[in-house]
Amino acid sequence: MQNKCCLFGPGKAMILVAVLLFGTSGASLAGSEEDYASGLLSYQRADFTTAIPTLRKAADAGHAKAQALLASILDVADQDEEAVAYYRKSAAAGDLDGIFGLGTMLATGEGVAKNVDEARKLYLQAAESGHKYAIAALAEAYVRGDLGITEEQRNGKDALRWITMAANDNVIAALEAMENAYRVGGFGLKADEKMADQFKKKLADAKGVKERKGRRRSGDKQ
Repeated sequence: MQNKCCLFGPGKAMILVAVLLFGTSGASLAGSEEDYASGLLSYQRADFTTAIPTLRKAADAGHAKAQALLASILDVADQDEEAVAYYRKSAAAGDLDGIFGLGTMLATGEGVAKNVDEARKLYLQAAESGHKYAIAALAEAYVRGDLGITEEQRNGKDALRWITMAANDNVIAALEAMENAYRVGGFGLKADEKMADQFKKKLADAKGVKERKGRRRSGDKQ
């Protein structure tokens, strides 16, 4: 799964300019938690020139969530090696976004040598703690046979577990897999047309929501 996800979806060009022009100075707040909160708020407002140095100040002080968020910004801005460094610090502190982000960098081989086995372990670690993006990443890996997952594993109980969890969160690839499984009897499930139709409806609803969100985002840019 190529899930390069900055937590709040900022524009790449704007972030890159901010990284290059404002990457070193920071707001003078009382501590790393305050810096993180301030940086996060600025980031949500798309004020990257304030967010980046403030998050960097918190990240360099050891704030794991600031490290993960800053890493995700650097990742989108193609500052991959620095992104990996901050993700490693965040992951070492046990932050789930940091663990997932490092897994994504290893899965894609950006800023670090590609290592799908390690990426899968990190996704699993985050998913076991309920990280929804990690659950989606594992589910899609089982659907597609990515991250070194074998054909036999794609049809096993672990596949059903993660795909079911992702389907419950309306991940489209997982909903498609569950509809097909109940249609033909996959993942050890018995064919059940009623259940297949239920997942078909959920799939249509999820696609509709995604399409409406896409139209709203397009409208916001106009």
